Amino acid sequence: MSTWKFSAPGGLTDFTDPERWHEAMAKEAKDIVEFLVVTALGRLPENEEEFRQVAATLAYINPADSELPAETETLPLPPWGAFPRAVTVKAPWPSFAADPIDPDGSYRAADQLGAEDFRLGVFIDRNDNLLHLPSRHRQDEYCEWVLRRNRDGRIRKAIFVAEGYDYFSKLYEVDEQRVVEIYRDFTETNTINADDLRAPNGVYFRDNRGQTSEQVKPGAFNNRNRFNISPGIVHLSHRANSLGAEVNLAGVSGIARKLVSGELLDGVDPQRLLCCAQGGDPNRNSDPLIAKVAYAQVIAGKHYTLANPVGLYIAGIAHEQLLLPNGQPAPLEWWRTVRGTSADGRILRLELEVPANENIVLGDLTIGGVELKYGGQLADLLTVHLFVTRWDREEGGTGPVVACDATCCVKDGTEILVLSDGDCEAGSSLKFPGLVGGAEIAPAFVASTVAAGQAAKPVASMARRLP
Repeated sequence: MSTWKFSAPGGLTDFTDPERWHEAMAKEAKDIVEFLVVTALGRLPENEEEFRQVAATLAYINPADSELPAETETLPLPPWGAFPRAVTVKAPWPSFAADPIDPDGSYRAADQLGAEDFRLGVFIDRNDNLLHLPSRHRQDEYCEWVLRRNRDGRIRKAIFVAEGYDYFSKLYEVDEQRVVEIYRDFTETNTINADDLRAPNGVYFRDNRGQTSEQVKPGAFNNRNRFNISPGIVHLSHRANSLGAEVNLAGVSGIARKLVSGELLDGVDPQRLLCCAQGGDPNRNSDPLIAKVAYAQVIAGKHYTLANPVGLYIAGIAHEQLLLPNGQPAPLEWWRTVRGTSADGRILRLELEVPANENIVLGDLTIGGVELKYGGQLADLLTVHLFVTRWDREEGGTGPVVACDATCCVKDGTEILVLSDGDCEAGSSLKFPGLVGGAEIAPAFVASTVAAGQAAKPVASMARRLP
């Protein structure tokens, strides 16, 4: 029996019974292993013994079900930019008027609220009533922000968060009052009660094809509640900005892939890798990088798991680029870590404000020679990361090797990638040939002794699409 216990992100102590958080994260890890086993076999395992045999060959390890060796290494992933790349690649945004500080409209586009994080459709409750549930639907790099402005419209405070909404959903299950306390504190709204954060009749999404999926069970925490949007921010709101998405992406990237030619995919190009595994959004900064680092452990003959405590964290602040009116950098002390820890790069909530005894506000500062007007200018100064723990495989090799699930097309004249089975729509072309297509492949299991870089035997794969 493993002695591993999942701790809350950033050393948080909101759970009076930490075992409840451990149980939630252990289930996430278990689900990833189950998916990888099915992917490796190309089918469901016939029995528990077959499941365990295949699970033992995987690079990704569920630490709650395994004893980690004494010699392990924990390292942060290379950080990625907090400003959403998906917004940048879609620029210019013609709906915004010319602005010398935001010439292509990207900063303003990132600040808009909406529901683009879902496919076209509507939110409803179980009684078929329409719900209006916007999120910060373009802030999709596991970092979201809000601004506080003074009466003149100038920025006086900026708040950034990297806490997954599913952490609060689980906490609400066991301690509604603690969630209410956090909400009251961070929204400066003392009248909030538990029912304000609840979805009494659930939340469902009905897409334009008429398919309905449950997003929140009736009576559970509504992660898209209005208080997290206005007047404040407590946690991430974008659909993809969850801890579960992080665990999923790092886990499903943990199986070796092969090209149509049979050659092992090297994983050097993170977008190509992500298109092959169909595990996330190739247009983000975060998803391809997470996939690349996880996959690198696989082909290097490592076992790995997400480091404890599992979380997405604000990693760094290029504070020296934020300048006072006299041209000197604004003090780092003005950036205050409110949740998580800054010493080890595990910041969950970061607030920036000029001290009351100064005769200026943030809007009087500059970045890159222009006044501070948009939150995205500050987001450009921040990076985000996560941590993995790895160790050498005793048996060596990569573990199972499977075919790619998909590829990507690129829209003509842009850098925008779209997942595809190999056929591209008009106005786009194939970006990564050789990932899918060719003769149909018969299912087979590739033993864990396949050496890194060695040509793989054929194996079927099962696509897993993130919600």
